[in-house]
Amino acid sequence: MKKGFRKIGAVLLTFAMALAMNATVFAADFTNGEVGGYTAADTQNLNDKTINIQKELTVFNPDEDTIYAPAITYTYAIAAASGSELVLITDDTSDHASGLATSATALGGITTGVTMTGTSANTIAWTNADTVDADPAGEPNIQNLVVDFTNVVFTAPGVYRYKITETASAYDTNGVTDGDISNVRYLDVYVMRSATFDPTHDGSVGNEFVAGDWRIYGYVCISPESVANDEGGVTAVTPSTTKTNGFVNDGTNKADEYHTYNLTIGKTLVGDTTMNSHKFPFDITWTNATATGTFQYAVETSGTVDITADNSTPKKVGGADAVNTADKDGTPSIANGGTVKYIGIPTGTIATVTETNDVAGTTYATRVYAEEADSITPSTANQVAFTGGTAARGADGSVANGLATTDYNETAIYAQAAAPTADSNQCIQFTNTLSIISPTGFVVRFAPYMLVLLGGILLITIGLVIYNKTNKKETA
Repeated sequence: MKKGFRKIGAVLLTFAMALAMNATVFAADFTNGEVGGYTAADTQNLNDKTINIQKELTVFNPDEDTIYAPAITYTYAIAAASGSELVLITDDTSDHASGLATSATALGGITTGVTMTGTSANTIAWTNADTVDADPAGEPNIQNLVVDFTNVVFTAPGVYRYKITETASAYDTNGVTDGDISNVRYLDVYVMRSATFDPTHDGSVGNEFVAGDWRIYGYVCISPESVANDEGGVTAVTPSTTKTNGFVNDGTNKADEYHTYNLTIGKTLVGDTTMNSHKFPFDITWTNATATGTFQYAVETSGTVDITADNSTPKKVGGADAVNTADKDGTPSIANGGTVKYIGIPTGTIATVTETNDVAGTTYATRVYAEEADSITPSTANQVAFTGGTAARGADGSVANGLATTDYNETAIYAQAAAPTADSNQCIQFTNTLSIISPTGFVVRFAPYMLVLLGGILLITIGLVIYNKTNKKETA
């Protein structure tokens, strides 16, 4: 591997002309293994006319290996470099079997016949249905843009320079952070005559060159530098321009990033063991000031939970629903001790959680607890106030001490006051306690049973009195 940022081998235009009849001189010795047209390190790929330019999306999540991707599309355009972009290229003497240093001024790339294909023509895309690798420190996800020169008819040996420009469909809209790498890449394509070159082809009418006359024996993808000038800065290509393998994190400039967090919704029931297996209905809606596009997440459950999806873990819930719309949470129903974990929520998204008391004839004292954690034990340290619903409230309109009185068919709502920390685990725990006393002094749930018990005692007492009176008469 050669030092610094010097380019892989180039051929002097005049030197390359001399090689027209002996193109194999380079075959075994062009072996520096720089980023370029190699199938492996130090292996030249002489007849390869397709080149892979990589696009990286770095994905962050606190504890998951895979999550669902954002919906984002990158479009690429290729053009011939021109003007000041066509600088003199000087390569190491070690690049060539001749042992001679080679220098050449870059030629403007010939674009006729060039095709670029990623997930489709001229594009690389991730959709909400795609899964991507994630890590707390960020995991690179790579897709290839294949640039195909098979049908390009070059006009002379040399180094052809192309300018590739990337355009994103959306960044903030889909929760993706624009990296600080340039959206421009230059591609130097090293061309020489092929072994099947027809010497009668000189480019004149009737003797035109054909694609088969040329071979690509190397390439370099480079990132332009921002150079200050009187106009405040231009994008320039210099002999020391940074080599890269595409639109990726190069150690200095970051690739585009997708940051996510996870949210666990939990349910605890206190003092009402008769309903421990009952699944209380919840609804979670999501709002985000900037990420207003679509997103998707996986779900993991524990305990007794129903959720609108299959029962695999993790599982995808619903479709790719837009932020700020309802019914995209899988409509979970959660019993005592159950949890639903939503994995891969775009950073900046606020969750609003609604619980409904659907148990007839009951009234619960409902509290909510929230903190940055995988799971929590309810305590005053992380107790928070409700923000809405139909539950009874204090005289000032608030829920006193974070407590809501939820009768049958009433709701208690808690909304996160601010978006959670990026790349974190969050937990929201609802706790329902059956502690409301009826006007007769009996707990509502148990009053009927108490009445039955008292009625039974009364009947037994009356029976004993009658029995005693009857027994006395018979023995008199």
